[in-house]
Amino acid sequence: MNIEVIQGGKVVNINVSDSEKTSLLEILRDNDIQVRADCGGKGRCFKCEVKISQGATDATAADLKHFSEEEIKEGYRLSCLSFPKADMKVEVPEYLEDEMEVDSHTEHSIGNEKSANDKPSKYGFAIDIGTTTIAISLVDVANKKIVDTYSGVNHQRQWGSDVIARIQASNDGEKDELQKSIVGDLKAGIENLIKKYSIGENDFEHIVISGNTTMGHLLMGFSCEGLGVVPFTPVDISTITVSSKELLGAFNATITLTPGVSTYVGGDITSGMLVTKMCEEEGLSFLLDIGTNGEMALANKDKCLVTSTAAGPAFEGGQIKCGMASVPGAISGVDLSEDGKATLKTIADKEPIGFCGTGVLEAICELVKQELIDETGVLDDDYFDDGYEFAKSPEGEEIRIFQEDIRQIQLAKSAIRAGMETLIEESGASYDDIQNVYIAGGFGYRINLEKAVGIGLLPEELLAKMKAVGNTSLQGSVEILKGFYDENGNKLEKAQNKAIAKAEKIVEESKEVDLSTSKLFNEYYMEYMMFE
Repeated sequence: MNIEVIQGGKVVNINVSDSEKTSLLEILRDNDIQVRADCGGKGRCFKCEVKISQGATDATAADLKHFSEEEIKEGYRLSCLSFPKADMKVEVPEYLEDEMEVDSHTEHSIGNEKSANDKPSKYGFAIDIGTTTIAISLVDVANKKIVDTYSGVNHQRQWGSDVIARIQASNDGEKDELQKSIVGDLKAGIENLIKKYSIGENDFEHIVISGNTTMGHLLMGFSCEGLGVVPFTPVDISTITVSSKELLGAFNATITLTPGVSTYVGGDITSGMLVTKMCEEEGLSFLLDIGTNGEMALANKDKCLVTSTAAGPAFEGGQIKCGMASVPGAISGVDLSEDGKATLKTIADKEPIGFCGTGVLEAICELVKQELIDETGVLDDDYFDDGYEFAKSPEGEEIRIFQEDIRQIQLAKSAIRAGMETLIEESGASYDDIQNVYIAGGFGYRINLEKAVGIGLLPEELLAKMKAVGNTSLQGSVEILKGFYDENGNKLEKAQNKAIAKAEKIVEESKEVDLSTSKLFNEYYMEYMMFE
């Protein structure tokens, strides 16, 4: 059976054996053709649509729900629910997510300036593996400087936009493919920087990687069987040391993975606590990393409480009807006047094509402000069935916020806010006791804090103490990488790395609050479902 695939003007012919158990999405994915599939191919997100001009399969109930009658006749299908039985010609939309805006901002970024007193350069790589994106910093470890940072998409997104979908995919037999995907992404990023700065493959000796526990397991090829079921037992979340030849099949370097606290509070949060120095200070600080999970910590030098709550992909544009990643043209900011006129901000100032996470949040905040959404989250009768239109794409497609989108944001914001309130109450602290609130991650760096308060995602009482701190996971990797070298650029052993010692002490002293069994969390979850 032959499948002819057209994507972005490029034609690829795929020969496959007849199989009624292999979906078109799986065939495309296995042949390195990128397709968006936020739900991991479960027929729920409706993002993996293709147009089959020859050999179209029968329309499923999900197809009939998502596409118009005319589109069904033209061959539009969800690729995850299409199981080829004969030759096909398939048009696949361009994979826009490779143009995603990735947060690689770190407070340690110094640039590539050189002074007469600088030592000869010696290099290493610091990496953050996020569920959605990756960021790789080339670091001059002799002079303690970030030279440049590469950023890109974590192509494991094709198996689902959140960690739960990835865990399920790994457990369903895709473990090796998921590892191959992230290894390929890391090698591509490192090789990009090597080529850009004419660095020899043997001219660096250390790579430090930070990320959440699931990302670490998928990179290492560990089983994810214990991550998705009670009591949520990881294989190994200690500081891991491995050779790059063994893990990446390339380079002559040592790789260090930063330690995590638990299955859902990983090395990325340890890194965040390390670089904010919140565990070294007298006063209490709160760290919140908003992504598909809301990971958080409340700490000072005497105590450290951590937790995580499943927010889902809504804040990254996932499971939103007109939602998308932070690609050029995605609506990232919204203001709505009393007469209904929308003023929009888009990424790269391109024509609007959909909403990214910050755009969805702002659009809903504006609808609440104009009393077009009531306190329970119900859209005004005039828009309940067809949604509220904010713009049209260059192709004339209406870009709307729908009732279902509001529910996704309600669920996400309520989970995060309830997690925050539970952690604060469990610590015995009050808002007044908290001196700093660090908002980490890409969403947190771009978020309009006032509008996040406006929908009840964040408490108004802490607004003046909030600070967007960028990619603290990457910052932590940079700090630990620099810790492997003394002031003269000489390599140190792990036991001499003060940054690793601090990270491991943070892990040892952290106490996790289990929200799944918390009555307090459930009460807050119901309370903050409402829009104030």
